[in-house]
Amino acid sequence: MGSIFLLGVAACASPSVRTIPRVVDGQVEQGPFVSPYAYEWFIEGELSAAKGQHAQAAMAFEAATAAPAADVVLVTRLAEEFELSGASRRADRTLTLARRVYPESVRVALSEGHIQRYRGHDDTALSSYARAHRLAPAWDAPVVAIADMLVGAGHTQRAKAVLLEYVHTLPAARSEHARNVLTELARRTGDAETLAEVLALEPGSSPTERAYVAGSVALRAGEPSLAVRLLEPALGTPENIALWLRALVDSGDPQRAAAFLATSDGERLGGVHDRADLLLELGETDAALRLLETVESSPRVDYSKGRALLARGDYIDAAAVLADVPLGAASFEASRLAFAECSISQERHGAAAEALSQAPHGSLPVRQMLAEIYVYEGNLRAGLKLFNPKRAAERAAIASLFERAGRFEEAAAYYAHVKAQASDAPRVRARASAEQLASHGHSRSAIAILEQWTAVAPDDLYARVRLIELLQADNRADEAERRGRRTLEVIDDPVLLAHLIDVLESPGAEGE
Repeated sequence: MGSIFLLGVAACASPSVRTIPRVVDGQVEQGPFVSPYAYEWFIEGELSAAKGQHAQAAMAFEAATAAPAADVVLVTRLAEEFELSGASRRADRTLTLARRVYPESVRVALSEGHIQRYRGHDDTALSSYARAHRLAPAWDAPVVAIADMLVGAGHTQRAKAVLLEYVHTLPAARSEHARNVLTELARRTGDAETLAEVLALEPGSSPTERAYVAGSVALRAGEPSLAVRLLEPALGTPENIALWLRALVDSGDPQRAAAFLATSDGERLGGVHDRADLLLELGETDAALRLLETVESSPRVDYSKGRALLARGDYIDAAAVLADVPLGAASFEASRLAFAECSISQERHGAAAEALSQAPHGSLPVRQMLAEIYVYEGNLRAGLKLFNPKRAAERAAIASLFERAGRFEEAAAYYAHVKAQASDAPRVRARASAEQLASHGHSRSAIAILEQWTAVAPDDLYARVRLIELLQADNRADEAERRGRRTLEVIDDPVLLAHLIDVLESPGAEGE
């Protein structure tokens, strides 16, 4: 874009001016005046190239070269478009001309690298990019090209090292493009440490902001201990504290998180309600109840108390508290769901269904619990009628319903057609990814995903049984047997138990 702008400036200049100052190869220098005729064809060429019409782009650039003054930007772009349009000999002849006219041009070396890469000559391309970098060490285009090639060849760590060295060498204003490329690469690969290092070079960024971004990436990459280390020095905002607490839990240290929330330090996170909710997520029900006793009763407080009592197994007390949450309160629907859960735990499915019918909006969670009641009563058809299979968000609910009804093949098929989003529950993302891979014959990749998921969530018995099934289908009978025996000890659902026994007794079973 900078080249186009400068060519435009040149086109508007007085015809009597033969040279103009402009930026070429990352440096300001005197360049030839570009006529309006050449400029018009140059823009035409770039527009065609952007549309993938490389033959037309080459024709336009060639027309631009008919102007009296030659230009390194134009000639190198012409060579590249000749190559992309299939005219490799013409590309070579154009590059030969460019080397003769501009023997020390970094742009020529860069174009040589691009063309050699198009041809699959990676070693030659890297040599050309390296030469371009030596000619203009302050220009980031050669460094970015080298890194891009390394990533394409699977050498991501080397690419990050090249970019890190560059951004540490030059001022922030000169390395913005390379810094952005490195930031995106670190995010994509889940490299929180590199991300934290490059974010520290961002002008105007604060340590608190940098820690939050890097900590989030570490958590998503499955490195909670690293997230704890990155966030710990920057607990200056409620957002950072909440993320740090989540990282503590995921790293296997919920006691430390609970201790923090129970002290005055926890007040930095927010009000009593927020802290109590986090304690409940941590499984610290008694601590949450003690905290909630310090504030006056309200719909939100009653809902939180009810959740805590439910988690502790005090179903009657929990139901009594949850019943006090009035219609119209923000927590009313959630309280009906919790009340229904209390009733189901006491084998009072009719009371659970009645509580759910009071929720005014038929939300997905309400429909899911109501459907589970239907399945328990043996009426799968009524449960399925609550969902629309054409809606991506509801396919996972249908898959789960089929599992509960013992229709495991149909469940796998529905999971395979779930387009999981980042906002979906981790369980849904894991199951959908695994079933999509399994449906395309990539059983080992599916097994790896389920192994990772069941290690994090061993209480997901359906995922554990599906993992055993895939191991059996992959001829890993011994491992399937070991996992199966351990899982048999904890399954209390007779339908799932019968299915697992069938899987273990059928060593030659086919994968779904």
